[in-house]
Amino acid sequence: MDARVEEDGQGRRSARDACAEPCAIERGMRIIGGKWTGSILWHLKDGPVRFNDLARMVGGASKKMITERLRQLVDRGLVKRQVLETSPVSVTYEITDFGRTALGFLDELRRWSEELPSNGNGA
Repeated sequence: MDARVEEDGQGRRSARDACAEPCAIERGMRIIGGKWTGSILWHLKDGPVRFNDLARMVGGASKKMITERLRQLVDRGLVKRQVLETSPVSVTYEITDFGRTALGFLDELRRWSEELPSNGNGA
């Protein structure tokens, strides 16, 4: 990931060591960069959570969006879905060991964003 642009003797510019498509950062962003994905993982860090409770924790996201993101996370092996044999039937979601590997940099991102100045340039 040490891409750079070089210029030859005739002024032509070309990239050296350019990222292959997709580069590692882009691959990672495709996995956890979707809206609400990081928040969902973060809220699952303390143990299994029922769907409706998770929807309450992730304020601002519709249940349809949470369902979509959870399906993606389950398909990618970051979250485990378990159907509980209760009456009525309920579902819990739990972060997997693989999903836990994302918590370190999500925490760093959380801390970084908390330190951003609130001058309107942030989200």
